[in-house]
Amino acid sequence: MVNELDILVLEQSDTMIYFRWTATEDVCRVKRDEHMVYTGTQNLFKDEGLKKGELYTYTLERLDASGNWTDKIKLHTGTENRKPDSINRLEEIVLTAIVSEERISLAWGEIEGITKFDVYRNSQLIETVDSNQYTDRQVPMDQEFTYWIRGKRPIAKSEERFSEENFTFAKIFGSLSWNSSKQKAAMEEFWLTKKLASLDSLLSDVEKPKIYPVWHFRYQTFLPELILKNPNLLSPFPYFQGDGREFDPESLHYRTRVNFTVDLKEEKSLFSYDKDVGPTIGYNWRKKFSKADVASAEGIELEKIEETGHKVSITLTHGVGNPITTSPNIDYKVSAAFYRDGSYDIIGMHDQSPNHEVYLDFGDNGEWMEIHQTESEGLAYMAGPLASQYWRISNFY
Repeated sequence: MVNELDILVLEQSDTMIYFRWTATEDVCRVKRDEHMVYTGTQNLFKDEGLKKGELYTYTLERLDASGNWTDKIKLHTGTENRKPDSINRLEEIVLTAIVSEERISLAWGEIEGITKFDVYRNSQLIETVDSNQYTDRQVPMDQEFTYWIRGKRPIAKSEERFSEENFTFAKIFGSLSWNSSKQKAAMEEFWLTKKLASLDSLLSDVEKPKIYPVWHFRYQTFLPELILKNPNLLSPFPYFQGDGREFDPESLHYRTRVNFTVDLKEEKSLFSYDKDVGPTIGYNWRKKFSKADVASAEGIELEKIEETGHKVSITLTHGVGNPITTSPNIDYKVSAAFYRDGSYDIIGMHDQSPNHEVYLDFGDNGEWMEIHQTESEGLAYMAGPLASQYWRISNFY
């Protein structure tokens, strides 16, 4: 009896991907994307000389006694991207999806200081794990799924950005802030998201047509309240006007908005963007109008940093202040890679205030897809020493 094919070991470095599968003594073959890279009876494959921080799709199959290729397994994985000066640990690690008949397995790199992760499927918590992997079994073959992996750790564990002094500051802030807690203020959060097509589609033998996708990206920050209190007691403006809304990609009320479009043509892509800053309105202690101004958008920078035959990479850096009083900037950073096969890999970090919402639109149908949303913990969370939010999302289609 032939053992069922399964991935037993998966390892990555900046330039190498290695995996080993069940020993069957049968001939197996491995494709990387659309290229055959291995055929033989060994139950392992080591792919070297790869590009740093790149996504790849591997297909593993076994030749049965009837001469048919069977037991198909697909891996959507990548190389690591180690950086000595990295602030966001999610930039360095890899989130791998391994799919086979009625099964989806997820594996991700270690994050120091996090011992438990909550795993969600289509927004529903399904399990809390104490390892860096999860397998979902008896998965319907005809449905798409989105998985969230979420963990948190004390900011004292952040080697590059924080120290014990910052950790102590955050705890003190939490004990003084009316809408926070010592634990919340001292914890930074890490969110990993994987969107997967149906298993029927991913495991199909039908060759997918070549596409040259157009992606529209939108990032907005906003304050959900109509009027909110200024945490700076020394400011001449005790209150500010907010945006008075919920999450909405089409809203015209925001602190800042950034749009960009990547048109992945066969030869050279097209890249365009625009940016806008909403008005800041300060109120006096009677909550009456006092002053208004609009901050400069110069602190919002977008750049197409790389283009290969495989993908286009974009960076977005955002730092916009309050134009009428001294206060911390709204800071965030995004690195996005868009692949010519329709995949994307987007990494971000931001303070836990104000509200952040990020969307994608595939093609020109005007239908925004939510890829990241977080609610503000209060204006004081824009202060540098407090815990940040780190997030990463990729798709497997």
